[in-house]
Amino acid sequence: MEEKQSKIKPMKITLLTPFFPHPKRGHAHGAERYAEGLALGLKKAGHHVKIVTSYYNGTKKHDFLQGIPILRVHDSNSLLHHHGSIFFLHYISFGLNATRKSNFKFYEDSDVIITDIAFGFLRAIRKKKIPLISVFFHYDEDQSTKGFFYRMFYVSFLRFLEKYHFRKTRNIITISQKSKLDLIQKYGIPEDYITVIPIGIDLEKFNPRNYSSDIRKSYGPKIILYSALTVYRKRLPILLKAMPIILKEIPNTHLILTGGGPLWEPCKILAKFLKIERNATFLGFIREEELKKLFATSDLFVLPSEKEGFGQVLTEAMASGTPVICSNVPPMSEIIENGGKTFIVNNYRDLAQKIISLLKNQEDLNLYRERALNVAREYDWSRIVNLYIDYIKNIKYLL
Repeated sequence: MEEKQSKIKPMKITLLTPFFPHPKRGHAHGAERYAEGLALGLKKAGHHVKIVTSYYNGTKKHDFLQGIPILRVHDSNSLLHHHGSIFFLHYISFGLNATRKSNFKFYEDSDVIITDIAFGFLRAIRKKKIPLISVFFHYDEDQSTKGFFYRMFYVSFLRFLEKYHFRKTRNIITISQKSKLDLIQKYGIPEDYITVIPIGIDLEKFNPRNYSSDIRKSYGPKIILYSALTVYRKRLPILLKAMPIILKEIPNTHLILTGGGPLWEPCKILAKFLKIERNATFLGFIREEELKKLFATSDLFVLPSEKEGFGQVLTEAMASGTPVICSNVPPMSEIIENGGKTFIVNNYRDLAQKIISLLKNQEDLNLYRERALNVAREYDWSRIVNLYIDYIKNIKYLL
């Protein structure tokens, strides 16, 4: 049952984000779905929403999504392509251009601004005395192959920028207790500045009705799904190493992988080395319509990641009626509740046994399906939007 919306007069709310997935999705899957879900949820609750975003996912400066006006501003990526992200220049240039006088006119009448990036250029917002809410997803311990100098200069610069931004804005929403703890421990942000509100899920979009008999016919009776950006912390090789063990017990199991990222090709090579390529299909980046079908048709969704700020794909899978398996570390282990199982982080043998135990027992699998659906209902966007509205009503700080 949809929760009753908080009673408050309509507000003018602007979302400042480079990650808005209209008219097409880009590569920041979780951040994009968060921005879209929050915007549409606030509009559905009766508020006047505007979006200020980049050109990454669209080419029109002025656009609309379901009646929500969108303004796109240039950042360094739109001019220099992937070179524009050096020293996180795309964040800085986006923030600078979004608050430039000609663009700021688009949303200078806002009652509140919500942003999901740290950019530091706050003078225009401060001058208009508009409350600013900053959203923090997660603290990423970079372990990429880019090496020591990348971590020392590039990542350290982002840390500095984020710390400066959060200390200035002070109204901080983060998506899990783990991310809140990171803000306190890594950045020294006072606990009083931070409120935890999880990411919502669109139950009309992700649900068991998306089941596809064509997908089932194509991949067989036992399907495992992985969908995420392939960076080090996602630990996809752990799942790939588990597959030979699984196939010995259940030979008709098929692993479907969607996403992309810097480790995508190395993981394809690893699959060949492990001789599982016949039972592992690397689809790459796919349209959301196809992803919804895969969520609802798969027997299990597996996220072997060792670190997440939230793990939005877990709630999307559970909302689709698919049990999940993730590592036994928060916040993933807390989010899934009894809608799936956990395995010992980075232990591919334990992961294999957890997968086998569910795939071999249809009665248990059906029980976990029901539990997964019940857990997902707790993250319905209508409920999460109410938490945002209550937060805005009681906002603490001005810049």
